[in-house]
Amino acid sequence: MASQAQMDRLVGKALFDDDFRKRLIDDPEKAARSLRYRLDPAQAAHIRRLSSAELTQLAAAFADAADLNRHQGIGFW
Repeated sequence: MASQAQMDRLVGKALFDDDFRKRLIDDPEKAARSLRYRLDPAQAAHIRRLSSAELTQLAAAFADAADLNRHQGIGFW
């Protein structure tokens, strides 16, 4: 079972990495294993319920926010 911190990193990577986002939606277990995480069935099912379109839209919003903050000289995190 992936820890909460690992799940956070998994989703965070999906927000900033287009290829990883597609792999995560297509095969959550395999994507998690690529980071050396193991999802339990409930975690994998939860990821499978994510909408690819909504996750892509959220990723775009994060990218826009990060770019805006960079131009203003304020760190995103």
